[in-house]
Amino acid sequence: MRKALSVIVSVLFLVSIAGAVQGFNFKMNSANTVIVLPTTKIINGQPLHIGEDAITGSKLGALLVLKGIREVTYSTYVDVPIEYHSVLIQDNDQYYKLNSVDMPDVGINVGDSPVGDTIVVEIDFSRILYNDTIKKAQFNDKSIEIIFNENTTPLNLGGETAKIISTVVDGKDTMYIYSYEENSGSKGLDETLTVDGWKIRFRDIDTEQEKALTDISFPSGFVRTDTLYKNKYYILYVDANGDEDFEPFDSYPSARIQELLQAGIKKMFVFSPTDFFIGIGGTRQVTYEYDYYEKVRMYQDGEVYEEQWVWDIDPENNLFVLYLHVDPDNNFPTVTLEENQLLKLPIDGLNIQPVFTKDEDGEITGIEGYRFVRIDTVKKKVMIKTTKAEVTNDVNKLIIEDTQLTELPNDKHVIIVGGWVSNKAWKLLEQVYGTNIIKSIKDEVMSKGYVIKILDNPNNPEYKVIILAGKDYTLTKTAVEEFMKEI
Repeated sequence: MRKALSVIVSVLFLVSIAGAVQGFNFKMNSANTVIVLPTTKIINGQPLHIGEDAITGSKLGALLVLKGIREVTYSTYVDVPIEYHSVLIQDNDQYYKLNSVDMPDVGINVGDSPVGDTIVVEIDFSRILYNDTIKKAQFNDKSIEIIFNENTTPLNLGGETAKIISTVVDGKDTMYIYSYEENSGSKGLDETLTVDGWKIRFRDIDTEQEKALTDISFPSGFVRTDTLYKNKYYILYVDANGDEDFEPFDSYPSARIQELLQAGIKKMFVFSPTDFFIGIGGTRQVTYEYDYYEKVRMYQDGEVYEEQWVWDIDPENNLFVLYLHVDPDNNFPTVTLEENQLLKLPIDGLNIQPVFTKDEDGEITGIEGYRFVRIDTVKKKVMIKTTKAEVTNDVNKLIIEDTQLTELPNDKHVIIVGGWVSNKAWKLLEQVYGTNIIKSIKDEVMSKGYVIKILDNPNNPEYKVIILAGKDYTLTKTAVEEFMKEI
């Protein structure tokens, strides 16, 4: 009975591999393994071949270092530049407006009139010349104009939801750019809605009368108490001078909102309770909607947007024009392009490029026409090969003496090199796995000459304890070499 129990325990604890190691389901390298070499030198007056064991163990250690260095392939995405070209546009001193027929991949909605979400990109070819002296195309003042309305934001003017407002300030045509968001939600009794610097705390919610008593905190820290009613609208704002105010309305105050935006207010919060109800658990709730505006930029006629692109604002028609400005006497130099050179327009990667005519000798003689060029990027998946190294940075942690192994680590494989006569680590193996299991391994060594045994580490079964042992140093060397062939 005792012998049968010993066999069962051995099956539970051991993965046995004798002579050859096949089908590893774990990875070994110098970073996740420790090799334990024998240190006993004299037994019964006879010297042991410790040097040979050390050499064998060192070879194993070197192999584990190499096992941690491998070529790996990984994929990533890179931005690849791509160009879209229009047809060749002849220069006949005409007004020309870019269209999707001449350039299907223009990237924006272009047309003849800035209506709805349409943008006009207009060229006055009578203002573009061929300078024979320098052999270049010469762009003069207002030779290119980009025209849009308050519904279109083709530039970096606050994002897709930005609101553009035109007005006159101190006799100057002016545009205000507001970031804008609309939102909705619900709050319960004693909860607080926070929007930028405003806070609305719901002190009492009357679901029958459909009203809420609130404490309203302004960005300055001022607090007022007000009763807010269902389907009423409340404008809270900070004006251009930094003064704060609160205005109630019975219906959506679109005219007042427009008036305040044209006045250049700094920020505005438009709030409306939309319903009152009893929620889960009997809690009183209020639902709401709100709009929020914040001024992010202001431009006036003649101000520079970027480089030599200047604003011309038309408040009467709510139109906004960016034109190429050339005025050498006032720091807006003449714009010239040579062959293969592009003039960057301030919109969606769009450029214009002259196409020159040449004589038989390749000398430039004039201009054949112009092309629009849009430069964009596309994502492309690429495969990259590189070297990955999982190696130890401390050789003293890879190869240790048997006296140093006082317990099994839970984050490393352990390789025991040599038999129980020379390697003191076998005493720890008996403590961990029991005398019967270790005795069966010893018996196998004596009968077969050498063994390769792989045991689960009881502290962490993902890591193994590997015994490479022979009856003498030559057979231990054989066990190590057979093991090395399989890892």
